[in-house]
Amino acid sequence: MQELVGRLTALDAEATETLKVIAYFDALVDGHASLHVLVRGAAILSGCATGFVADDRSLRVDAAGMRSTGSVDVSDLRSSWPSHGFGDAGLAWIERDGPAHANDGMILERLAIALDIAVERTSPAAASRRALSTLVDPDSSADTRLEAAGRLHLDTTGSTRYRVIATPASAAATGPSIVIGSPAGHVRVFVREVSSEPGSYERAGIGIATASDGLDRSSASALTALRLTSRYELVVHADQLGAARVFVETVDDHALEAPDVQALAELIRSQPRAEHLLHAITGTDSLRAVALELGLHHSTVQARVAALGETLGFDIRSPRGRTRLSLALLLHRFSAARFD
Repeated sequence: MQELVGRLTALDAEATETLKVIAYFDALVDGHASLHVLVRGAAILSGCATGFVADDRSLRVDAAGMRSTGSVDVSDLRSSWPSHGFGDAGLAWIERDGPAHANDGMILERLAIALDIAVERTSPAAASRRALSTLVDPDSSADTRLEAAGRLHLDTTGSTRYRVIATPASAAATGPSIVIGSPAGHVRVFVREVSSEPGSYERAGIGIATASDGLDRSSASALTALRLTSRYELVVHADQLGAARVFVETVDDHALEAPDVQALAELIRSQPRAEHLLHAITGTDSLRAVALELGLHHSTVQARVAALGETLGFDIRSPRGRTRLSLALLLHRFSAARFD
């Protein structure tokens, strides 16, 4: 870095200053600088008061590097001053009045990166997130699981049962939660005791009940359940799926290429409203019940079902046809689910 700065000095003074900002914050991070030192450094570099909020903590340092007393009002920061987000909901800002200076953007960016690392090192909330990440990781050892469960104040004797709940990453969660990657996109997961209130969720997969050392299995089942949700069934409980959960978790890509699944996907693409009717067929006992659920005349439903059966290539009114339709819908939802 120093060699690069030297080469650029004669060519581009502004680029040189930018590299110095990067090197400055890199050195602070390597030295495990405190949050106060990081914010003070940004204030001195910018010549402006600087601050951050994250994990219910806030800090503001004035232009001279002195810590401000009292609480920080962050209600209008994004529109008032240059700011940069970090972590789950952290925000760093520079209190620059008037036009931004050349390196304000880089100072903010490097401050946000440094704060994200420092908060992750020191924050109790970050420690809880790391513990949760350990518990839902199937590759974690028994000892690290035990330690992680203790950090989250979970029962480690096996007498208390817990569930992992998976929601789209954008959903809010009370208590420790983490966002993980999945084949369906980014998903937020958190743990709830089985005996506690289940909560209300806009869309969620509820994992199987396990002891604290089995939360990786609960997490896997919660992800499966979430991928099987739809606009017609926004919350799916893994322990109510039975063999259907085993079925979708063991299929490979070839199963998604089955003629029934391909035909169903094409039908839903060309006739989006047909999915509601197909869902009702698999969830009711008769076409009269389907008509009642959809508010349609029985003869209208009969005609539509016959036409859909012809398009799919099998009779969806027969017992075997309903089974084929149920399996095709299951695989279609599982493969088409996206939460990004």
